[in-house]
Amino acid sequence: METGAGGRLPSHKESVEICPQGLLVFTGTSAQDANLAKQFWIAASMYPTNESQLVLSRGSSQRLPVARPSRRGPPETTGVTAETIKIQESEEKKKYLQKAKKRDEILQLLRKQREERISKELVSLPYKPKAKVHKPKKVISESDKEDQEEVKALD
Repeated sequence: METGAGGRLPSHKESVEICPQGLLVFTGTSAQDANLAKQFWIAASMYPTNESQLVLSRGSSQRLPVARPSRRGPPETTGVTAETIKIQESEEKKKYLQKAKKRDEILQLLRKQREERISKELVSLPYKPKAKVHKPKKVISESDKEDQEEVKALD
């Protein structure tokens, strides 16, 4: 808190008033104390560093770009403009319908090719050579051979 006359806190007689501008006024303090208080608050004010302040170059702004107006005009457009918009929309619709039709044709062709491939594989299946199943050869150790010979000899 700010000090009053003589470096002490303001007494009840030395009241602190706030002016409409937000400045503090010490009533009943000496001019020297008021000057010291001003110097203190000027020095104690913390201004942001230069690095933290935004510097905008010419032509730059912090605002986001504004959305562009839609392609369609307002409903109260002239008859000629409304007709051209309808023509463009119908052409666009035709284009998308043609793309959808082409897509369906391609999918139908792929299904047909798949069915033909499967039928050919089924026809050729009985004539394909059977895959050989490789059975691993049993490796019998010498001790196992001797055991087998002993068992045979006992019979």
